[in-house]
Amino acid sequence: MLNLQDELTKYFGFKRFRPGQEKILTMLLKGKNVLAILPTGGGKTLLYQLYAAITHQRIIIVSPLISLMQDQVSRLQFLGSKRVIALTSAIDFKERQFIMNHLEQYQFIYASPEMLANPQIMEKFKQLSVGLLVIDEAHCISEWGPDFRPDYLKLNQVRKSLKMPLTLMMTATATTKTRQDILERMEMDQDQVNQIVLSVNRKNIFLSARVCKNQREKDDLLVKLVSKLHGAGIIYFSSRATAETVAALLNHDTSKRVEAYHGGMEGQYRFRIQQQFMNKEIDIVCATSAFGMGIDKNDVRYVIHYHLPGNIQNYMQEIGRAGRDGKPSLAILLYEPNDRYLQANLIDNTYPEDNLTSYLYQHPQVMKKNDAFRVVKYYYENHFSSDQAISFLNRSKEQRLTGLQQMYQYIFTPGCRRKVLLNHFDEQLVDDDHENQFCCDFHFNFWTKWEIFNDHYLKSSDFRQQNAVKDWHEVLKSLFLSKN
Repeated sequence: MLNLQDELTKYFGFKRFRPGQEKILTMLLKGKNVLAILPTGGGKTLLYQLYAAITHQRIIIVSPLISLMQDQVSRLQFLGSKRVIALTSAIDFKERQFIMNHLEQYQFIYASPEMLANPQIMEKFKQLSVGLLVIDEAHCISEWGPDFRPDYLKLNQVRKSLKMPLTLMMTATATTKTRQDILERMEMDQDQVNQIVLSVNRKNIFLSARVCKNQREKDDLLVKLVSKLHGAGIIYFSSRATAETVAALLNHDTSKRVEAYHGGMEGQYRFRIQQQFMNKEIDIVCATSAFGMGIDKNDVRYVIHYHLPGNIQNYMQEIGRAGRDGKPSLAILLYEPNDRYLQANLIDNTYPEDNLTSYLYQHPQVMKKNDAFRVVKYYYENHFSSDQAISFLNRSKEQRLTGLQQMYQYIFTPGCRRKVLLNHFDEQLVDDDHENQFCCDFHFNFWTKWEIFNDHYLKSSDFRQQNAVKDWHEVLKSLFLSKN
């Protein structure tokens, strides 16, 4: 009988699995499909890497971002794999042709949903023997497919074209509804899929939110925070322009090395920023939401949201990029009244008016010339009626507005922030005694008893780490203890 622990040590040198990994691998090796909800840093990539090492089968990995694919390819190559490739828009035509003509030589093939929607590419994939289909960041099927990247909705057809291979779907966060939505859109019955769901609770991340009167007060507070916090940080924005403006502000008003990062920048420049951040040549990245999916950096000490996230699920994804090494970390959300209107406007601008959708159905040639209408085009080409398309889009819009309202309620909750987040994912706090828990600003009066904090969070031989945590304590004491 195969001993997975021995296989783990043999191929990767690790002595033990992280929570959930062994159970998922056992299911896969029994030929059972899996939907896995593992926290950020939970070792999702090892699952298919070890499966491939044991079975010697070909793995196709569907991934949402070029940066994420490039990161995984580099990591596999570092581990010694030569049979790995990523099909992305970053490769030129000649290189793509070479890859497609030699596709059968690769064991790990990364591709975006858009690449797999290309009929010519899919014809090549149909000729392959596929041992495992992996869908990384599987929440995108539900989150992005209906109104942003409709090719996620075609992954069920991709799976059929590949002759229904064993399938592993993975993400860091997914509510019960999101999990159901993923299975429905993949046309997989619940009894066909083993769902392995780990807690989203990251106990080492301290949760806080601060309501500011206006933009200037928020900027002043951010400068104060950044000046005192130690280690690597990510600051998230909903606006590319604001990310650049605030990066310039922080470079001018603090001693930190700060860079902006967003989708409007050239790919090569974004990749350079990622590498500098990984190599500790940059302290802080002012980024839009995509940054972080492709970054395997364990020592991010804090995540600050400058703008209101769209929903709690996205918020949990993003703050989960802090403290992957298990050490104390911070998640701070800064809010001023105009932020809510910014997100509401972003949602409004995502969806076409009903009369525009009807017009596009009557004049389909318009959709062929404008990529902005790709979602309506998807519904049209898949034979949904105009009324059905309008209904789907309106339902999705209402869900986003509801998500925004839940995020707003999180900011102004009169109680425990962690409880609010866990309730959203149908989880309960295991222990309501927060005196011994590094929790949130609601319980600040408990953990500011320095002897308690010291006993539980400063038993480290790393003196610099101790000082960093102590400084966070002082910063939060000055910023949040007096908030009422």
